[in-house]
Amino acid sequence: MSVLEQGLVAGGTLQGTCTVCGQAATFSRFNDNLRESGSCSVCNSNNRKRQVAFVLRQFYGLPNYGRFAFNSDFVIFNTETSGSFHEQLSRHSSYYASEYFGPQYRPGAMVDGRRHEDLQNLSFDNNTLGVVLSSDVLEHMPDPYKAHAEIHRALKPGGRHIFTVPFDDQAFQDQVRASLVNGKLVHHMPAIYHGDPLNPNEGILVYRIFALEMLVRLNQIGFNTRLHVLHEPEFGIVGPGALVFDAVKTPAA
Repeated sequence: MSVLEQGLVAGGTLQGTCTVCGQAATFSRFNDNLRESGSCSVCNSNNRKRQVAFVLRQFYGLPNYGRFAFNSDFVIFNTETSGSFHEQLSRHSSYYASEYFGPQYRPGAMVDGRRHEDLQNLSFDNNTLGVVLSSDVLEHMPDPYKAHAEIHRALKPGGRHIFTVPFDDQAFQDQVRASLVNGKLVHHMPAIYHGDPLNPNEGILVYRIFALEMLVRLNQIGFNTRLHVLHEPEFGIVGPGALVFDAVKTPAA
């Protein structure tokens, strides 16, 4: 851990611009998990969400300050329906956000006012989405590469999926911690659960930790994928886990 990071964990703060709300802010309340901490004083976004917002702004030519501004026909799909990032993007006219509420609901259904989508079986038509945003979602799916294929199908040619996942860049093969076998959950390693806004008391199971295998399989699906290793303290982005993937749907030849 760098001197800067040690200082933040010990109670230090950063001053800068938040890439989520686009305003001057103080980033504080960092802890040992730098990736999941460091609240923005304006919108309460954490480090990880600022990372995704930073890459989104960079690739669509948006300044790192001010509100997000996209053409009205540019379709954004975000895989969460809460938090400051969602609130900022929800001002856009062609914006969709969803949660997963369980297999009993059809894709695209509204559940208590929120859209239900299974990333492994999306309701969107082919070639309709401009960008898909997911932040630590795909590791919680039994078949994440089916989800990647569905996202590829729904994206327009040249559209991109900007996402984060737990990633081990020192390993080739994904670490499969659990799987569904004939509909039955099978644990291959001790269970790990991440926090889940929909089930804060239970958390959500981690099926997989991704590795270099992911980049190969995304290429086979039809994505050109880049890994961005970020260190942008002036935007509240620090720490060894500041990794964001940008998977672009390759236009058909």
